[in-house]
Amino acid sequence: MIPSERPAAGPVEPAAGTITAVLVNHDAGDRLPALLDALAPGVGSVVVVDNASTDGSADGLADRAGVIVIRNADNRGFGAAANQGAAIARTDWVLFVNPDTGFTPGDPSRLVAELDPRVAVVAALQVDEHGAARAETAGYEPTIRRYLVWALVPTRFHWTFGPWLGPPFPTEDLAVDWVSGAFVAVRRAVFERLQGFDERFFLYHEDVDFGRRARRAGYRVIVRPSVAVYHEVAHGAASRRVASGLRSIESLSMDFDGWRLRGLGAVLGLGYGLRAILGRGTTRQMARAVLPYCRELVAGRRPVRPAA
Repeated sequence: MIPSERPAAGPVEPAAGTITAVLVNHDAGDRLPALLDALAPGVGSVVVVDNASTDGSADGLADRAGVIVIRNADNRGFGAAANQGAAIARTDWVLFVNPDTGFTPGDPSRLVAELDPRVAVVAALQVDEHGAARAETAGYEPTIRRYLVWALVPTRFHWTFGPWLGPPFPTEDLAVDWVSGAFVAVRRAVFERLQGFDERFFLYHEDVDFGRRARRAGYRVIVRPSVAVYHEVAHGAASRRVASGLRSIESLSMDFDGWRLRGLGAVLGLGYGLRAILGRGTTRQMARAVLPYCRELVAGRRPVRPAA
């Protein structure tokens, strides 16, 4: 069902009080103070949900004006922690922000300015350190066919046939099936109506699932390239990036059952097998680590990574 509200008249950039930022933290190091400085001009308040960090990264943040800190005794994962933060919000929009992003003050307001009322989810275009667009910004409904394209075809040739955005990257607002949760704004009323992120997803794919549910409810999901956000992606040591890759496979597999689960395993095994042979550095390392997971999927079993 499409909501009937109409955009309110007023300035192009909404007041900061219309946005609550939610930041899920787990051992983000010294990144948060600068991130909060950049957020301050564009949001009314920030909720930091700390997932049992051990590096002191959340210490002292509650002393900042407009910052609320929730400390979890255990690492609850992104979806559950993001839901905790969003539950506090009373603003029109909730902005989810990853600690490994960089942006210009005022970008949160620009992200949600002058949107069609049917748009319930909007994300910035993610870029790398060279300013090149990241395919992981957004994408399309995950299917075995799309992952077969990923397995065999370089991303630059995916267009709309792969699971993620492909060149030519958009220069204007573009409707997609889902957007990454790294820097995404969601209408609070819609987020509550859809009961937030599915907490079965510990990390990754909760954004894909939410985009699907939002579209089924009659809303639109868009990427807004006029707002570009630097996203480092799985910052830290190579081992941390490999762990992120394993988590993504775990979460993706939850969307497939029966023969589709086995088919997914075969297609991912093909893609990661090629990368294990032809890739370099972290790409090769992650591919080799993921291959046992692919074998589990082919056997009809969802892999579960041992707790650290």
